[in-house]
Amino acid sequence: MAIHKAAKLSLLPGIGAKAKRKRVMDPFEGMVELPKVDLPDPAPLLPAIATMVIEVISGTRSVDQVANLVSDQVYEKLRGRISAKQAATATAIRPPLMPKFVVGKIRSESPIKGVVESVVLVTTQARTRAVAIRLEPVHDKWRATSISVL
Repeated sequence: MAIHKAAKLSLLPGIGAKAKRKRVMDPFEGMVELPKVDLPDPAPLLPAIATMVIEVISGTRSVDQVANLVSDQVYEKLRGRISAKQAATATAIRPPLMPKFVVGKIRSESPIKGVVESVVLVTTQARTRAVAIRLEPVHDKWRATSISVL
């Protein structure tokens, strides 16, 4: 009569139900670490996004032109802001002129690894605006996940 291997082990002294240990599953077992992709320097992207957003708000640039630089939430927020403004200025005869502005100081820092938060000052003839931008990596590219124009 053949005895199962587990049954033989349970008959040995010191090895029984008390000595059996449950195997704790490692949640990362079998996972392969993806190679880290080096993202480009975000410094040239910050003034470009700030100027595009100012142009979108002034009505001289289409919101679709910044779609690949911003997240879906930011895109929808800009689109909603533009549609409300277009409804108010639907009776205008001339299209709006391209605003003349100068990009001023840019202040940026990284609160956590992989995130860049910055403020870009944009000066027009009428006033100076601060554009707060938060960049995060999405699909190996920088995307603006939050933009506020003050």
